[in-house]
Parts: sequence; structure tokens; C-alpha cells
Amino acid sequence: MLGRGVNVEGAEAYEKLYQEALKTYRELAQNYPNPAVYLPDVAMTLNNLGLLVAAESHRRDEAEKLYQEALTIRRELAQNNPAVYLPDVAGTLNNLGILVADDRLRHDEAEKLYQEALTIRRELAEYNPAVYLPDVAMTLNNLGVLVAADSLRRDESEKLYQEALKTYRELAQNY
Repeated sequence: MLGRGVNVEGAEAYEKLYQEALKTYRELAQNYPNPAVYLPDVAMTLNNLGLLVAAESHRRDEAEKLYQEALTIRRELAQNNPAVYLPDVAGTLNNLGILVADDRLRHDEAEKLYQEALTIRRELAEYNPAVYLPDVAMTLNNLGVLVAADSLRRDESEKLYQEALKTYRELAQNY
């Protein structure tokens, strides 16, 4: 069984569909006069495929490559249109952070990914709290989990958890 009730056969079927969609979107992006029209679809498919592949522990390297490619595309798109694509950059950073955090030797890298995602999400939440505060709270929680793994940083972890909890309570009360 894979996450969310998807069995291995179901995951293989989804992966086949994602691979087919990715191939189509790549072709469209390469052949269309304005590749930016289809690049968001390429990046989204790469990110989603990364999520699917990451569920199988022996395929983490493959998932990381998918996330990295999605992140590269999303960063490029965000340079020209940050209001539209920065949320996607933050989402992929968070996904990559989750993946990297599973390797104890890469916790510093995971922390940097989470911190960058958190910075972006805090900025977005300033302008639209109802939409982006849940993402801020989620990233705070993910960062708290990561920091808690270091027994010397328990106080810092608690502060992150407290801020996430405060944010969730604010959301529950106001939205």
C-alpha cells in the first residue's frame, strides 16, 4: 500500500498517466511558440510525479530529480510572474524539504529548503492570509519536526510548533 489508500498497482497506473502527460506537456512546451504557456503544466506534472515516486523509499533519488526539475522551471516562471508562480516555488521547496529531511545527513539542506519556503509563504500571507496562512503553519510544523530531531534545539522546535499552533487557531477563529 502507498499513501492515501493507493495500492502498488494503482500507483503504477497513476505513474503511467503522469509520464504520458509529462511527455505531452514537454512536447507542447518545446514546439509551441511560447513555451511559458505549457511550462507550468510540465512543472506541475513533475512535482506530482515526484510526490508519487517519493512514496517508494527506493526511488527517492528519482523523486528528488523530479522535484529539482520542477523547482528550476517554477523559479524561472516566478522571475517573470511572481504573484502567480511563487506559491508553486514554495510548494516544491516544501516537498523537496520533506524528501531531503528523511536523510539525517541532509538535515541542514532540508532546513534551508523549509526556511526558503517559509519566507515565501510569509510574504504571500501578508497579502492574502486566508489563502496562505495554512501553508505558513504547515511549513512551520515541518520545520519544527526537523529541528526537534536535534536534542539541542528543542526550545527552537517548541517555538516553531507554538507559532504553527497560534496560526492554526487564528485561521480557525477568523476564516
